[in-house]
Amino acid sequence: MSLPDAHTGHDVVVVGNGSLGSSLAVELALRGASVALVGPAKRPYAASTAAGAMLGCFGEVTTSLLAHPYGQAKFDLDLKAKDVWPGWLETLADGTGDGSDLITAKGTTVLLNTVGTGPIDTENYTAIQQALDKHGEAYESVDPADVGWLDPDPNSRPLRAMHIPGEHAVDSGRLLHRLDATARRLGVSFLDHRAVSVVRDGDRARGVILDDGTVVRGSTVVLAGGVGSQELVDSVDRLGDCIPRLVAGYGVSAVVTTQDGTQPDAVIRTPNRAFACGLHVVPRGTARVYIGATNIINPRPLADPVMRDLLFLLECSHRQIRRDLWSSSVVGVQVGNRPVSLDGFPLLGETPLSGLWMMTGTYRDGLFLSPLLAREFAARLHGETPELDLDLFVPERRPLQGASREETIRTTVEHMLATGYEHHWNIPTDWQELLGPDLETIYRDWAGRIDPDFTPPPELLASSRLHPGMTEWIRSYYDSCRSRFGAPTPPVVRVGDEVRRATERLSQARVWTPGPDALALAAHALELSPEAAETLDLDAEIAPEEATRLRALVDRRADRVPLEYLTGRATLFGLALEVGQGVFVPRVHSEAMVTDALARTAPGALHAVDLCTGSGAIALAVGALRPGSTVTGVDLSDTALDYAVRNAAKLSGRVDSRVAFIAGDITGPGLLASMDGSVDLVTANPPYVPDSLRIPPEWAVHQPAEAIYSGWDGLDLIRSVARVSARLLTEGGVLAVEHYDAVTDEVLAILTAAGFEAVISHRDHDGFQRYVTALRGPRG
Repeated sequence: MSLPDAHTGHDVVVVGNGSLGSSLAVELALRGASVALVGPAKRPYAASTAAGAMLGCFGEVTTSLLAHPYGQAKFDLDLKAKDVWPGWLETLADGTGDGSDLITAKGTTVLLNTVGTGPIDTENYTAIQQALDKHGEAYESVDPADVGWLDPDPNSRPLRAMHIPGEHAVDSGRLLHRLDATARRLGVSFLDHRAVSVVRDGDRARGVILDDGTVVRGSTVVLAGGVGSQELVDSVDRLGDCIPRLVAGYGVSAVVTTQDGTQPDAVIRTPNRAFACGLHVVPRGTARVYIGATNIINPRPLADPVMRDLLFLLECSHRQIRRDLWSSSVVGVQVGNRPVSLDGFPLLGETPLSGLWMMTGTYRDGLFLSPLLAREFAARLHGETPELDLDLFVPERRPLQGASREETIRTTVEHMLATGYEHHWNIPTDWQELLGPDLETIYRDWAGRIDPDFTPPPELLASSRLHPGMTEWIRSYYDSCRSRFGAPTPPVVRVGDEVRRATERLSQARVWTPGPDALALAAHALELSPEAAETLDLDAEIAPEEATRLRALVDRRADRVPLEYLTGRATLFGLALEVGQGVFVPRVHSEAMVTDALARTAPGALHAVDLCTGSGAIALAVGALRPGSTVTGVDLSDTALDYAVRNAAKLSGRVDSRVAFIAGDITGPGLLASMDGSVDLVTANPPYVPDSLRIPPEWAVHQPAEAIYSGWDGLDLIRSVARVSARLLTEGGVLAVEHYDAVTDEVLAILTAAGFEAVISHRDHDGFQRYVTALRGPRG
């Protein structure tokens, strides 16, 4: 081996005897290197001993993993690792077989059940399918009822399922035992101690010091000890300033014997959810299954299970997978501590201290990646040409920001809420819609308090609020990186990013049409025509001032300010109408009423009156559709009339009729008395909402009350419309009036009593009884 050997000792000292360190020791020994493997034989705190050891990458896919290049690079490593395992197991079998005896599960079945949430479980399930399709991996969608061994509580029933035949599992305990046996057979020196510091000689690492004071010398030191690697990084002054610190992803797992002596053939699992790895049940031999689900970020490793997490784990397993696990015997409880870096990505490569390498920070993928990374590191240490591109994950680096701050905050909130749903929380349902926006505010503030530029990944953003020490580690790392590498380049913000954010914000606020509204506001903020909303270039960059303007508009829309007030525009029959505070917003279903009403009048120009005209929308529409007509719009609101007059002036080129607007109260006597008996058409969209009816805030809060409410039954103004129209209309003249759908019969009776004939109720485009047309009967 072409390694320098300036000191007597080993070629390589590998610190950490979990799956990564042990695999590296074997690979190095296979190449003839002298290797010392350092770590307590009982492997306290190790992630490998508590692992479910699922040999799969597709089941771990999430929307966030594949949404940025860093996550994609990590997934690419997983794809390569998948193909290494068959040969690796055969190597460890040492000629006694192909190593398949370590495999305990044939394939993986992924469930989408009723426990999770749409933004996490459903979207992650879809992301898994898309990744399988993209990479040509075999899978089959199956009926959950046909999944063997599955028998969940009906309240946790699966909705969908897919089986991935190529994703197996091994027994992690037996795997570690076989790694030990192989390493011993190859002459690896086992040191049953904990390494506490790095020995350095100038600018190079030369070994480690054990907890008993023994110095173990080596030409190269590889830190593969998971979270415990941090202690050795800290032992070298200033080495870790720009290496993202390692914290623990603590998890608890259990092995149980089944009541009926059965076990599944395959892994049964859910998608990753609620900051964790998804619930998974893995067969571990006859009548035994492994259960895992938890992941909690902690500043330091834990040795013992927390009661909360053990209870949660066991509760999930028997409710979501198989009910009779409730009667099973718990024969083992394991605690593992996954190594999680402060930016959430692996630490793979040489540190600034020559001869000191790191192979850790792999989070949930350490065991799965172990043969691939062991082969790669052994090749590199042996001077061979690297096969993998690990440059992104070099230990000393600026923080890898896989998502924007807003995306991170949104994901944090989604996973916090998902934790509650997975615990089957019992809270008033109206609280749920309040918690999301409140948590978003909390985490946005917290992210700003941590750092103005960098944002930790969601699980660390959430956990750091509970652990002040972790917060200081994060701040220190960010400050050091800013000094070393400079402030991060502001991410390119695209129109689509802001539209997605707006849609989510409006959905939280329960706006009826969040997607179309977000697009309309984006077009307005970009100073584009309203028609451009349907063809926005979502990949285009949005300027900071445009994004700020859009977010301000979205905030107001989330307060349920009408969209038309924010854009200053409404449309009826293609006529662009100016609207704003103090005037009723015309609605598209008035088009059906106007169309029906005009169809009942004689062709050609006509004499028309529009009562309660508001912005003048209906009056101007009648004038535009019947050129040469004389139309009078009436309203008692000065503000509304101002808008109507402005709209008439702006649309003079589109409306070839004489349209005038006057102030008037339709409840008073003598309104338009000079027109009595001469009008061909009366239209009206009067206030018709009963005073006690609860309606959306777009109307109840923001539009003028006098344009909305009309007495205890909503009919006060309808009665006035009937009286005035009966006086104004010529015999056979047409009345068209909008009304509240629940009082259709009452409206029909009012118009009939006022002398109208052919009184007919009509439905709007939503299918509600919305307007009535009638003909003025003979005058008595």
